[in-house]
Amino acid sequence: MTVAVLENEYLYAEFLPEYGGRLWKLFDKKKQKDVVYTNDVIRFRNLSIRNAWFSGGVEWNCGVIGHSPFTCSQMYCAFVTGKNGEDVLRFYEFERVRGIYYQIDFWLEQNKLLTAVRIENPNTQVVPMYWWSNMATPEYKKGRVVVSASSAYNNSDGMGIKKSQIPFDNEIDVSYPENIPNTIDYFYDIPADEEKFIANVDQDGFGLLQFSTSNLKGRKLFSWGHRKGSHHWQNMLTDRAGDYVEIQAGLGKTQYECIPMPPKCVWTFSECYTLADIPREMVSGSYNELVNAVKDQISSLGGCQGLDRRLASISKEINSQKGKVILKGSGFGYLNGLLGAKIPQQLAFYDNSDVAEWIRLRSGDETACPKTFAYGERMEQLLLSQFHSTNWNVTYQLALIAYDRRDFKLAQNHCFRSLLLECNAYNNHLYAHILYQLGDPECVYFAKKSLRHNRESYCLAESIFSLLIKADACADLIQEYESLYDPLKKIPRLMMYLSYAYLKCGDAEKAEKILYYEGGLNLLDAREGDRFLDNLYRGIRKELYGEDPAEVVVPEQFDYIVADFFAEKKPE
Repeated sequence: MTVAVLENEYLYAEFLPEYGGRLWKLFDKKKQKDVVYTNDVIRFRNLSIRNAWFSGGVEWNCGVIGHSPFTCSQMYCAFVTGKNGEDVLRFYEFERVRGIYYQIDFWLEQNKLLTAVRIENPNTQVVPMYWWSNMATPEYKKGRVVVSASSAYNNSDGMGIKKSQIPFDNEIDVSYPENIPNTIDYFYDIPADEEKFIANVDQDGFGLLQFSTSNLKGRKLFSWGHRKGSHHWQNMLTDRAGDYVEIQAGLGKTQYECIPMPPKCVWTFSECYTLADIPREMVSGSYNELVNAVKDQISSLGGCQGLDRRLASISKEINSQKGKVILKGSGFGYLNGLLGAKIPQQLAFYDNSDVAEWIRLRSGDETACPKTFAYGERMEQLLLSQFHSTNWNVTYQLALIAYDRRDFKLAQNHCFRSLLLECNAYNNHLYAHILYQLGDPECVYFAKKSLRHNRESYCLAESIFSLLIKADACADLIQEYESLYDPLKKIPRLMMYLSYAYLKCGDAEKAEKILYYEGGLNLLDAREGDRFLDNLYRGIRKELYGEDPAEVVVPEQFDYIVADFFAEKKPE
């Protein structure tokens, strides 16, 4: 694993270029304190938008709502010398969903790690923009999260988004994360004229302090809570590093919306990460006095207004400087340039294997078969220019674009043409999903046909099984499972789908036997908030033992539910 390091006499900062440029470790050398939560393992779990996420450090999320598409991908990494001699570490990429370029520059100033983020929208249309810096910090015993707000948006009672008072919500002081019962997001409503910061401190007053320029106006606390499912998730994500919470900073007030970014526009903002060092006696005292103590420390470090005043010079002296590329990211920024886009002068993009077939297609090679997917107007125009070729992949990719736009009739036409040119697992899979969206029961036929072209792909089998369940074709699922490549048959998620199919076909005993295979299915790719396994267990108990599903207590090994305000009966 490649690690990039910034270090001075005060701080040691460690970054992971191959994992989205994540700040993995920040250590205060003078106080001998960790500033962020550094996990003792990297365990990939299904919590982001690409089924590829791990906990720990600070994650940089740009573009679409949720986690970054680059969370587990290598970004471009460059070393830059600022105009004043700063040693700067830069990560950057072309984010093709939004069609924007973004860079994150890092440097040290005594006991502060500073960041300068630059996002450029080169397009002629407004794009929805999203940015959140997600900071993992330990869940300290008797520790507190501190922010200058008296209210927050949340869903603490399960009745939808509401506004609650801070620090007390439902008579619980939620500035102490260990008090929080359910998994929850608190989006703090910070007044416009207040400084933008957040801190998580232990009972001795040490921890992480983050503050920023005023345009990074959102702050959030995420807690897993303290249910069985909460502990299950924490245990899945770490080994012995202990429980964590996340404090976060974003462009919006919440993560339920994006901010409209005008065309031909550049946004910049700056953050500071440092060790919180608050008098011990303040931590357990008045919340307002604790907020003021944090403000005093921020003032001693130059303050949020100091960052605001420096932002223009940071943009000129650091953001706009070219660097020496150390590691290369994806080839899509390079391809975008080939297709006519203007690339920011300070960023260099290179050809890569992920775009090699696209470059061949651009040159007119009808045998080119890109394995990566098209996104954006320029790539769509490239495909349309090859529409009359005999390449099945061209109309397959056009069908995917139409499907993404929910134009299912156009997607059907494109995909049917692809099938006529070459019938394979990919276009049969897509055609099955298109027909399902159109309400056509023939989707089951094409789903099964897709599997017959490739019985060794887990991704294909998982998607087809999920479709068969939605199409109420559980008997077909059981039949197709038997003909899968043998190693796939032992994958817990596929076995879970099989168990469900048997339950729906009236064989609850067989369903239970599968669920408890080798002591019980260990669903490593469980999805946060997904109730499928929970409902499966309750359904089996109802059919076999006559139990009321609402009264069933789900064993911890199957319990991934982290907030349940109504149904579950708590064990005595």
